[in-house]
Amino acid sequence: MTGPQIETKQAVITMPYTHLQEIAEIADRIEAEASSESGAGVAIAWNSASRTDLGRVRHINEDAFLDSLEQRLWVVADGIGGQSRGDYASSAVVAQLRAFPRQNSVLANLQDMEARLQVAHEKCRTAFRKHRPGTTVAAMHAHGNHCFLLWAGDSRIYRLRDRELEQLTQDHTMGQEKLARGELTEQELAGHRTAHVLTRSVGAHRNFRLDISYSPVRGGDRFLLCTDGLYNPVDSGEISAALGRGSPIDACQSLVDLALERGGRDNITVVVVDASHSG
Repeated sequence: MTGPQIETKQAVITMPYTHLQEIAEIADRIEAEASSESGAGVAIAWNSASRTDLGRVRHINEDAFLDSLEQRLWVVADGIGGQSRGDYASSAVVAQLRAFPRQNSVLANLQDMEARLQVAHEKCRTAFRKHRPGTTVAAMHAHGNHCFLLWAGDSRIYRLRDRELEQLTQDHTMGQEKLARGELTEQELAGHRTAHVLTRSVGAHRNFRLDISYSPVRGGDRFLLCTDGLYNPVDSGEISAALGRGSPIDACQSLVDLALERGGRDNITVVVVDASHSG
């Protein structure tokens, strides 16, 4: 089965798939291409860096992240503010995905990640009687010349390609849903009371549901996974400029510094991932 497609200047990104079954056909095709010399294309090498910061206001860092070149897996999770033990929830997500055993099958990998996130969800639902902890999650898994994205909540994944920044995930918020239905304009959304009210999460909502999408990867692509402690105070133009500076480590430093300069009112977590031609 195929999902809705959004045309961009550089590529077609299919997004989002709600269920793993919907991406099985695409996963099979990608694996078939990777196993044949003619379809393998140019091999991609990966490099990444990450940074988290408490910020200037919060006393606990409720963000967590995973930066694993070995697994070809990168994750950010933002414990939900105002909920008890948001740090427990974000850490539970990362702990589950850190144990992810990378396999050759795209579909098996995605199924395993979804199952692990379901376990984290159940842990959050049963760990405390009151104020069940919750967290967002945004994960990227690289396989060959493609990357697969899984997310719930409003942590984001961006791609910088040819100096053009594109948000690859869609926020799961009431405000975003109202915008999609035409009930709010972009200008009205910014200050609306529902702008940041989450409609999906790990743990805090009774039902656990991910969106899943994929994107072809080109050498020279740079990806950013981040929590809202970055993109709320820093606009997309500034993110694009900082993300394009130097190595992944340099970009991480620049992005966090920008958020701190804007007041650092929330925890800030960024993971920067580079794709380059191998050899």
